[in-house]
Amino acid sequence: MNVAPTSGLASCHFRDLAEGLQQQMFFWGQDVIHPRGNQLVQNNFQRLPSKGLKGTSCYRREWQDGHLELYGSCAGWYGPDGGFTFIRPRKRIAIWTGKTTPTPGLWQPEFIKRRVKKEELYASALPFLDWLIDYEETILNRCGKEYRKENYFRYDQVPKATSWLQPEAALRWFTLFRERPNEIVRPKKLS
Repeated sequence: MNVAPTSGLASCHFRDLAEGLQQQMFFWGQDVIHPRGNQLVQNNFQRLPSKGLKGTSCYRREWQDGHLELYGSCAGWYGPDGGFTFIRPRKRIAIWTGKTTPTPGLWQPEFIKRRVKKEELYASALPFLDWLIDYEETILNRCGKEYRKENYFRYDQVPKATSWLQPEAALRWFTLFRERPNEIVRPKKLS
């Protein structure tokens, strides 16, 4: 896995990442109800019952010597020794240290690593970012640019939701964060 130099990253960039993931999770929810079928399932995810909140699902896929899990309230990549998680209700990204993955609604704070260096947090996010970028490119190719733009405008109508970046700019930002974090800019400079 290619880990880029991270001296240019600051805590504000990780908050920007959390804001971007907040919007992306809405998009993935739209992908589940896509008119041509569940796009997550078509992208090799298994739909499983949630181990936490009742009436919800977990989407799970093997990825880079670990697996991805997407719920409505959290998303992450988890390997044999922990991984990376985003907890949507708390707008928080974190290093996950548990052997088990997060249980939505419980969050198991004992498995969230405290006092994390930015290099460590960045490295933990890489498998998840690799998947996110790959998946969004697949969706653009499969569904077209207009589909994500529609998702963006739907998200903008959700009460209390804060639009982040237009989908194409968001993908550029995620890619820059992944590949050249020392050149990262605040999202408002890309919009």
